[in-house]
This record gives sequence, structure tokens and C-alpha cells, in this order.
Amino acid sequence: MLATLTAVTALAWPGVPARAAETELSIRSISLRPAEPVVRATGAVKLVIDVVARGAHGVRGVTVLVEPGRPPAGATNLTGVNPDLTPAETSIEPAVPPAVPPAVPPAVPPVVPAVPPVAPAVPAAPAVPEVKPAAAELTATAVRPPVGFHRFRLAAEGWQTWRFNPAVGLTRWYPSGVWTIAATATDQAGNEVKAYTTFHLRRETVLEGVAVSERKKVRVSGTLMRLDPYGLLGRRPFRKRKEVLIRFRGTGGEWQTVASARTRRDGSFDQRVKPAGEGVYRVEFPATSRYAADVSPERRPRRN
Repeated sequence: MLATLTAVTALAWPGVPARAAETELSIRSISLRPAEPVVRATGAVKLVIDVVARGAHGVRGVTVLVEPGRPPAGATNLTGVNPDLTPAETSIEPAVPPAVPPAVPPAVPPVVPAVPPVAPAVPAAPAVPEVKPAAAELTATAVRPPVGFHRFRLAAEGWQTWRFNPAVGLTRWYPSGVWTIAATATDQAGNEVKAYTTFHLRRETVLEGVAVSERKKVRVSGTLMRLDPYGLLGRRPFRKRKEVLIRFRGTGGEWQTVASARTRRDGSFDQRVKPAGEGVYRVEFPATSRYAADVSPERRPRRN
């Protein structure tokens, strides 16, 4: 999925000589794939960043900086973050790493664009035990605009797409929550414009052992697990979460929420609901600013 965040600009027709507005240094959009990266116990999430800009020339052209946190106050932000999600996570994340901190994460790596870029600056490794990644400045050379952009005749306006492909992706050792992509376009005279966009780096959650049985009432049980934020285990029980939703869909109907459950200290939950007729149940955990959503398989009630 490609999440493209676009600023307003004027259109032009092919064959028309470039006007001042068509060569003005500006950034139209910053795109990220995947739009909602989720890290797991193993492996890494590879990012692809596209910046659509015009007027960028010279040695630097367009560069991007990827780092955890929000854009600076008053910055030109091409998108927004839901501020209501962040406070709920303050009691979940550990204030400090464990006594034996995990390995220091690697710095965000240089990119490999279609044409070799200017060598990026090599950042310093983060200090232990803070376990925060160092953000590297990534450079690339313009590539052809994606097919979907041709209908806007961006070539006539002087727009170019600059693609960044970091060789190493984000892993569980990087901080979860809000991250910022800062794009800088530079022209031949050394003038610069900046634009920002944000995304959430989330950790995996898994609904395990979901079972549905029916006697006088329907009983839905299971366990909610999350990626261990300390890095000592693969997964750890996700305790005291009250957002676990019990959903029901009758034959030919739509999904509807019939109850919610709260997880215990061991991550388990056990909720009884009034029978809703013939149909199937499933359990859903909605995404937060730090943890990804998960949906269990559909279950028909097992009648005792």
C-alpha cells in the first residue's frame, strides 16, 4: 500500500515552455511503503520513500532524514498524527531498558537508488542504554515518476520523483510510535525547502487460542500477546488491555461489536455474551500508536 500525501499545485500542458512557477523549488509529496510498518520478533521492515519535488539540482538534489519523534514546531507537515493515540501508551512502554539492554540498533543505512547517489553521512551509534537509532541523511537521484502521476502531467510541471531504498530495514530494536521523514530539496544556487511527514512504527500483536463455545450464553476466550518491548523474549502477554472487541456476523449480515473484554495479567480474556443467533464470531484488537492491530480467525460456537 502506498500512502501518498499531496500538496496543492497548479497543472500545465505538455509542450508549454517552463514558467517560473514550474521551476520553483518545492516539494509536492512524500510517500512511504509500507504505509504502516510493523516490526516482529525476527526480520526487518524495508522502507521505500518517494519524494516528488521540482527545482532540485546540484550535488545534493533531494535528501531525506528518517528519525523517531515528531516534526519540529511550526514545520511544514504534509500529514498529521492522531494525538489521541499517544497518551494511552505511556503506561505500557518501559521507562528505561532492562538491566541487560538489547544490542544497539544499527544506524539507518545508506540507500541504493537507480543511479549511485552522493555518499551519505555516517551517523554515530546511539548511546547505551537509551537504545535509540541514529538517523542518517539519505540521498538519491531522480527516477521516472510512477505511472499514476502521468495523468497529472507532472513532467510538464518539472516534477521529479526521488526514490530512497535503505538497504537495511527497521527492526524491533528501534523505538515504536511516531517517526518523522524530513525531506530537503536543494537547487543549484544552494537554496533549500523542507517538508515533513509522519508515520507510526508499530510492534506486532497476536491473538492466540481464540475459542467460542455456547451453553446458555456464548463464551469467547483467548490470549493477547505482544512483541516483547524489552527484547528478552519473542512475545510477552499483553496485560490490562480493555480494547479487545468481540465481533459477530450473522448469515448474510455485517460485522458488529457485541461486547468488549479486558485482558488479565497473563494476557488471557474470557467474556460471556448473549447469543445473537446463527453466525460466526471473531476477536479484534485495534491498533494503538505503538502496537499493530490483529484479528482472530472466524469461529462458530461449539455447543456444549
